[in-house]
Amino acid sequence: MLLTGQTHICQSGLLIVHYLEDGGRRMDAELGADSARRKMEAAGEALEIVPLEMYDSARAKIAANLRWLFAKAFGIDHIPEDLRDPFYTDQYDQEHIKPPVIRLLLSCELYCRVCALILKGDQVASLQSHQSVIQALSRKGIYVMEGDDTPVTDSDLTCQPIKMSSHIPMIDALMMAYTVEMISIEKVVTCVKRFSTFSASKELPFDLEDAMVFWINKVNLKMREITEKEHKSKQHLLESPSHQKVRYRRDHASGRQLPYFPLLEDLIRDVCDGAALLTVVHYYCPDLMKLDDICLKEVTSIADSLYNIQLLKEFANEYLNKSFYLTLEDMLYAPPVLKHNVMVFIAELFWWFEIVKPEFVQPRDVQEFKDARAMTQPKSARPTVPISNATKRSFLVSPGVADPALPVQNSPEVCNRYFLHPEESEPLNKGSSSFSPSHPLLPLRQRQKKAQPGEESMACRNRSNSFTQEGHSRGSVAWSDKRQ
Repeated sequence: MLLTGQTHICQSGLLIVHYLEDGGRRMDAELGADSARRKMEAAGEALEIVPLEMYDSARAKIAANLRWLFAKAFGIDHIPEDLRDPFYTDQYDQEHIKPPVIRLLLSCELYCRVCALILKGDQVASLQSHQSVIQALSRKGIYVMEGDDTPVTDSDLTCQPIKMSSHIPMIDALMMAYTVEMISIEKVVTCVKRFSTFSASKELPFDLEDAMVFWINKVNLKMREITEKEHKSKQHLLESPSHQKVRYRRDHASGRQLPYFPLLEDLIRDVCDGAALLTVVHYYCPDLMKLDDICLKEVTSIADSLYNIQLLKEFANEYLNKSFYLTLEDMLYAPPVLKHNVMVFIAELFWWFEIVKPEFVQPRDVQEFKDARAMTQPKSARPTVPISNATKRSFLVSPGVADPALPVQNSPEVCNRYFLHPEESEPLNKGSSSFSPSHPLLPLRQRQKKAQPGEESMACRNRSNSFTQEGHSRGSVAWSDKRQ
């Protein structure tokens, strides 16, 4: 039994998405998220969202900005309880911002705290007013402007009743400054060079938003390349004559479709189904985010998109310090006014995966390289292990027959002269003054060729399989000859 998403609108106007069982036959590619959906169904989850016609993007912008501001100013786990929901409803069923929130915005406390996270050194001490925060941001090339390109002033941020049309650009400017600290065009290009190729004259990003599109698209293209390669290798295995159950497996494989990896054109509009961002998460954390758990289809329904967004939110909450500050509706509908909010989340993803790199970040291209090296090594190859000096001496000197008058034979320096390190082509004590590379064993063999007829028997015995000769090891004769 399979699961599909169905939606309906309840009496309160909320759009409710249920995951219901469906007995119809589906292609394997459409079943990728089946196991995770079944978990959601078993837990009795029903996602409630506001329908698009009832979604207020202006209210959503205020809520998203304040959620981010409080998380950065207080810490995500230490936001005061009365600030977690910034709105209240009066007796006339009208919604307003809570008075404690307004007092914090009119003072410079929150803005100074967040700006101090971005600035470094002596500049932090100068943050004492709204104007000082505006000036600090302008020194970083970020200007606080209202929608009509009017600069926001200190009086705009302190006037009462509160002027939210000035406070929203102020928070947006802080958000953009925070984004610039986590991601840049140079950082993106450097990271993409590691796993992909591109045309420097045609594909280099020209701004921060384009850099994010460039990074996400290159990761999705890399995943497309990996899955196609894996699919071809499986097909080759299934078509081999020696493979068992060929007919059944061929029929089974013929019904499979490769996952659809989307490529972005517009950052905000094209990430709203969560598929491209989840692919990025899988690429960097394949052990935590399985590809089969992501709904990757060319055409996604509302239920598919909500499922992906919920998966993305849960991952960010569990592994990325709860850095998803949007609601499901915010991501699903993605109004242009939330561009800065979406960008700061993508910047957080890049910062965790490419800068911080916790232990759970194991990119697919690194794993591919390790797997390729393991496959190129012959199974019968001996493991590369260090050889102890005692083992080396056992080949140079036969136990019990060494001449005690020649202690040099048992020294590690002598043993190491002709035993090379497994991964090097030079002697280990290359720099030793007692050994010169101009005196290898070859001159000894040349002297054997020039030996007199009476000495041929001695030379023959030196080349015999025996390690000893007349009470001395072969090595002892060689080194005693060299000293003479």
